[in-house]
Amino acid sequence: MHMHDFKTSALSLIGSVSLIAASQAATPPNVIIVLADDQGYGDVGFHGFDDIRTPNIDKLAKGGTSFAQGYVTASVCGPSRCGIMSGMHQQRLGYYGNGPLSVIPHSQQNFAEMMKELGYHTGMIGKWHLGETEDQLPWNRGFDFYYGSPTGSHDYFKSSANADETRKAIFPVYRNGKIDTPIQERGDYLTEVYGDEAADFINENKDRPFFLYVAHNAVHFPWQVHDKYLERLKDLPVHHEERRFFAGMVLALDDSVGAILDAVEKNGLSENTLIFYLSDNGTPRGQGFKQPKQKERGTTTMSSPGDFNGFKGDTYEGGLRVPLVAYWPGTIPAGQVYPHPVVSFDMAPTAVARSGMTKPSKGLPFDGVDLLPYITGEKPANERPHQNMFWRRDNDYAIRQGDWKLCWNSRSDQTIELYNLAEDPGERVDLVNKYPERAQQMQDAFDAWDSQLAENVTGKVPANRNVKYAEGKRTNVSQFNTQAAERKNRPQPKKRKGK
Repeated sequence: MHMHDFKTSALSLIGSVSLIAASQAATPPNVIIVLADDQGYGDVGFHGFDDIRTPNIDKLAKGGTSFAQGYVTASVCGPSRCGIMSGMHQQRLGYYGNGPLSVIPHSQQNFAEMMKELGYHTGMIGKWHLGETEDQLPWNRGFDFYYGSPTGSHDYFKSSANADETRKAIFPVYRNGKIDTPIQERGDYLTEVYGDEAADFINENKDRPFFLYVAHNAVHFPWQVHDKYLERLKDLPVHHEERRFFAGMVLALDDSVGAILDAVEKNGLSENTLIFYLSDNGTPRGQGFKQPKQKERGTTTMSSPGDFNGFKGDTYEGGLRVPLVAYWPGTIPAGQVYPHPVVSFDMAPTAVARSGMTKPSKGLPFDGVDLLPYITGEKPANERPHQNMFWRRDNDYAIRQGDWKLCWNSRSDQTIELYNLAEDPGERVDLVNKYPERAQQMQDAFDAWDSQLAENVTGKVPANRNVKYAEGKRTNVSQFNTQAAERKNRPQPKKRKGK
């Protein structure tokens, strides 16, 4: 297997695209967002991996632009989805982690509400995970149509018909606010159902502008798949049989993408439909049927972060860098690999900009940007959409400036680390001691951003937040790391034996 060298790109293709058509379409396009769950960087064929089969997702990449450095705003489900649906750093809304208190407040217009204001018929299919109270469910947050389950992970073969169901794994599947036929009574597999529902939505709304958000549960745990998908993968070269099983789940996901593409093409909508495909975060550390299920670098048996370090939940590249594609035939260059970093919160600004909207009508402005001028060549090839990038989840954090990245992770030695991603995308060589001045400057820049964020709605405060940065307090990187090393090397007191 191999991965793209993100230093290379197909920017030479840009010149063949009309810049005027790219930036100002005569008719704003339909917009489709397809979001996978827990699909790592190494879980798509277009990144160069041959132990996975994704022909339809690869078709999007071949016919559109893939992003060698596509990032999400968080490496776990809920916060990442908030970044997508708000177009901003979700921490500005007090949204830091999964949980019932974490929602997009009604004072902040979300992606669907913006599209609805712009005249789109809006639909969502799949996993919501942005609130479970009635006022925060999809049909009350901008969507004209909804089919799916509002909770997190879900069984792929069964669902409850009980409105008071407490087992979230079999939570009811809803259609427009009412419990729908349980999956097992339909005799279906949830990933297939979502693909079929998405195709139906496109067919039913082909004559009016639509916004469709398809948020799959796949390929999140539980590990369940139809045997028919494994049969199709008997010849797949894998290093472990669990990889083949996982590839079956991915193949079902890919088939659902194919159902969406078929519906778009059969209705003659290809050149007037903008499609984004991405995952909500990177590879999960917990995977597989056999112990040890908690994986370390180089030991994955199902999902793969490729050559990147870290997993879901981390601020290393393996948790944050994901498959990301933009597809719009005739407008977005085909077969291009865009080399500069982009973020999932760029999708909302990109979509609404086609109708002339530059910020939400209500609430805070975007952190994301309109990507089209960058990927179509209207902007200079060396101009990046984002020079500074930030992440914060609980105590884990990261900042990226250009090709330099500073981070702290609880699952590491708990020291502040520095990497040059241009030379070391796998984050193998920590340069914090070699470039102390750069590390300190980046830590100060992170603290300046982090100290101004809204408080977590749960009341939880990161232990390493420098709340007094504005008063002149600084986090001394060298001193911090020295103390961390001393704590690590300090002899632990012997446990007293029980009598």
